[in-house]
Amino acid sequence: MEQRPWWGEAWGFVMAGWALGAAMFLALTMGVFLVLPFVVVPRGRRERLTMPGAVRWSGLVLHQVLGLQERVEGRLALAEDEGALVLSNHRSWLDPLLLMHHLRSNGLSKKEVLYIPFVGLMGWLCGAVYFDRRDKDQRARARKEVMDLVRSGHRVQVFPEGTRTRSGRIGDRIYLNLAMDCFHAGVPVVCCSVWRTENVLPVGVFRAWRARPVDLVIGPTLRPADFADAHVFAETCWRHVVEGVDRLADAEQLEGR
Repeated sequence: MEQRPWWGEAWGFVMAGWALGAAMFLALTMGVFLVLPFVVVPRGRRERLTMPGAVRWSGLVLHQVLGLQERVEGRLALAEDEGALVLSNHRSWLDPLLLMHHLRSNGLSKKEVLYIPFVGLMGWLCGAVYFDRRDKDQRARARKEVMDLVRSGHRVQVFPEGTRTRSGRIGDRIYLNLAMDCFHAGVPVVCCSVWRTENVLPVGVFRAWRARPVDLVIGPTLRPADFADAHVFAETCWRHVVEGVDRLADAEQLEGR
């Protein structure tokens, strides 16, 4: 993370507070009209009705509140009503919003996110799956819930590193159980890569910076029918994510020369 004078850090703190407040306000106002009316629809069917509201909300946060300069590469190779697991590296709190807006997906997330006022509840109503990462039973429940949603035609984003990288490098421990579950269930995996999102919402500090460039690669959609083995399928999915990250890193290095 780049070093800034104290007044720059103070401004970043103010911006973070404003961005969080705006995100919560938008979640409240948009949720009341675009999401809450469908609360009586059972989970698994409700998300098809509530997800358009989440996509609009994330777009406002990304473009109006944070003023992102996005560079998106690739196109989603899925039918309109086709479910999939969205696999990505993880660099910032911004990543789920970026994937939500461009891939109409919601995510598997730690339980603490549920308690962010209005944002957490709206996320759950739109298909987010929250769980306690320290609880084995909750991990199993979340894994099943993700697959139930994907099989029902929804897109769920997962970050196999388990947490945001603090070093900028891909994490050493990768969890690909859900990708292997997709193989056994016969559902596709979309391989995505994000870059520079930590320059907007950095890791480990309460700061936000507007109008920064970020990158998203929407990579290939891999289908189990093209593979003979669950492990090979999952590892190939992750390899495409890493290759996308490497390509974005190389492009940034060339631009900086």
